[in-house]
Amino acid sequence: MIASYVQLALSMAFVGINISVGKAIVEHVPVFLFSEFRFILAVIILLPLLSMRGEWKSSWRKEEGKTLFWQSFFGVFLFSICMLYGVQWTTATSAGIITSTVPACIALFSFLLLKEKIRSHQLVSILFSVVGIGFITFTGGAASVGWGAMFGNLLVFLAVISEALFTIFAKRLSESVTPFQMTAAINVISLILFLPFAIPDLIKTDLTAVPFQIWLLMIYYAVTASVLSFVLWYRGVAKVAASTAGLFTALCRSALRSCPFSFWVNSSRGLTEWACCLYSGQLWLAPEASRIRK
Repeated sequence: MIASYVQLALSMAFVGINISVGKAIVEHVPVFLFSEFRFILAVIILLPLLSMRGEWKSSWRKEEGKTLFWQSFFGVFLFSICMLYGVQWTTATSAGIITSTVPACIALFSFLLLKEKIRSHQLVSILFSVVGIGFITFTGGAASVGWGAMFGNLLVFLAVISEALFTIFAKRLSESVTPFQMTAAINVISLILFLPFAIPDLIKTDLTAVPFQIWLLMIYYAVTASVLSFVLWYRGVAKVAASTAGLFTALCRSALRSCPFSFWVNSSRGLTEWACCLYSGQLWLAPEASRIRK
């Protein structure tokens, strides 16, 4: 069980770091073109690995295919668009606070879709998360909040919902699909989803103007976000309840914490962090929830 916790924590550490990395990249490369590049590189890495590991899967059950598609659509396609565009409209601090509500969203969806039990401390954490998001969305930590910042906060929250659904779908597939198979399939589907939007970006983008360090960052992002993070997450979520795995998504806000003092920002942070603390009570108040439900 400890190994699963470490895998989940490492996966989310990559996610947290890559939010800032992605923000730097999209200043030079359009979102869709950048996303297509990362999936192409990931597929080039993953397909030979599948063959070498003897995990090549040439046929999929209909239910597996549907679940993989929706996992790609929500957890990769919508998440990437909403997060990468969202952080352009809002601040990294606001994004960090909003993303810290992922555990509460996963707890809610695991109750609705996986029929996992939801406990009183999780209900309170969901309430705190909602109030915290309200504070940061409608106050923003500034004297006035523009529509742009509110729109950015909304996009980041849609990314939160998408990430929560990503975990739910991964849990559904964990008993029949290996982590490497799932990672490869998700990247192939995502490559196809982004392709129609990446082509116009490619036509209008001067790639020779992209700094060399940005190319290196894109390679780093592809390896860590599309390969390592996925494999680690799938391995971890296969061994614990989805609602328990959700706790580790709070780590992704660690790269986004620095901000000047503001009553509303700190109120928002306090509420969402109390939500995480209440939610994390699952690890010691109900250890049975971390076992796989048969």
